[in-house]
Amino acid sequence: MAVRDGKPAMLLPGVGGGSGSTFDSPFRGHSGRNADTTGTARGSSMADIVLKPRPDPARLREALALHAAFATNRPGGVRASFKFHDLSGVDLSHRALAGIDLTGALMRDADLSGSDLSDAILFGADLTGANLDGCNLSRADLRGTILNRTRIRHANLTDVDMREGTLLAQRAGVLTPTRTKAATEAMDAQLFGSRLAGARMTHSLLGHVDLRDANLSGSNLASADLRGANLTGCNLEKANLTGANMTGARLEGAILNHANLTDADLSDACLLGALIDEIQTERTDMSRTQRTRSIEQLDLNVLTVFELHQRWVDSGGHEGVRADLSGLDLRNLDLRGQNLGAAVLSHADLRGANLEGAQLMMADLAMIDGRGACFAAADLRGASLERANLHHADLTGARLGPMDIRGGLRWPANLSCARLHQATLTGADLTRARLSGADLTGADLTGAILDAATLDQVR
Repeated sequence: MAVRDGKPAMLLPGVGGGSGSTFDSPFRGHSGRNADTTGTARGSSMADIVLKPRPDPARLREALALHAAFATNRPGGVRASFKFHDLSGVDLSHRALAGIDLTGALMRDADLSGSDLSDAILFGADLTGANLDGCNLSRADLRGTILNRTRIRHANLTDVDMREGTLLAQRAGVLTPTRTKAATEAMDAQLFGSRLAGARMTHSLLGHVDLRDANLSGSNLASADLRGANLTGCNLEKANLTGANMTGARLEGAILNHANLTDADLSDACLLGALIDEIQTERTDMSRTQRTRSIEQLDLNVLTVFELHQRWVDSGGHEGVRADLSGLDLRNLDLRGQNLGAAVLSHADLRGANLEGAQLMMADLAMIDGRGACFAAADLRGASLERANLHHADLTGARLGPMDIRGGLRWPANLSCARLHQATLTGADLTRARLSGADLTGADLTGAILDAATLDQVR
């Protein structure tokens, strides 16, 4: 049976016949052997599992061909079911596998990259170390699945179900869990750039997972274990993180607007450059997080910082001090025409600041909050604006081309994964600019120069 609506799900194979499978139950009576010695166990204190052997290549090809016809609504198609089969190391890449049933399958180190697994059933499957890069897993059932060290980069996991789920074995009339943990495990998994909007991931074990630039907007991560997770640039807008353990998590440049962080543990989490508008933080201690600092916390007066930086620039670095304004609250400052070439402003809050005509060549502006800021006619050649939030920013006539440096090299401006939603880029020079993964939705690019710019995965 499967219990949904937020409760842990359970599946008892071979009982009731509701799945339509013709396979016998893969569970046998307990033999008294340690489960780890069978070669099929996937955790401690497990029931003795006897997996079905790997299908021979001819049968596998035939089943996959029939399933491809099923998945694409062609005549003669038959839905494939490899429940509780040993498919470890198998190559199922770039295949039409929508709706396939892989319940409880052992798929360690399997290659499923580029495949369509939408609506697939992977309940309780073991995908440790598997490759699912570029997969379509939308609406897939991943309850209780093991995804430790799995690669799922740039995949589509929209509306995926990753809640708790337990496979039960029947022995002498007693139901016994096959794993000691019901939660979906994705420890050390790589989900870089994947789409998980609306995903159900309550109680998931996601320690040290790589979710950089992933889209988790509207997802449910209540009580999830995200200790040490890398959520840099991640979109968590309207996500439910109630009771989540985010100790030591990296959230630089993440979007947390309207997220629910009630009772969450954010001890030692880094929120530099993160957008935290209207978040819910009832009973959440934010005092131990790393966040934007007030400009008053600078050791020197900001004007002195600018003077020392000018001397550093004029002397080629022999005198003065390079300006480091990283992580500072610089909202609404008037910085028109200021020379901040090669200055460090990463993670700074520059909302509403006026940098018209400023010299920002080779400056580090990564993950700044520059919403509504003015960079009109600013010189940003070779600057790093990676993951910068420039929603509604004015970059009219800005110079964002390459910077000529020593050795005849030309250093391009980096706007990878920058959020330029509804920004004004009229007449801007973006020659050779790196715009991979940038959001240009609604941006005004009238008269902009994009010669040789990198535009892969641009929205």
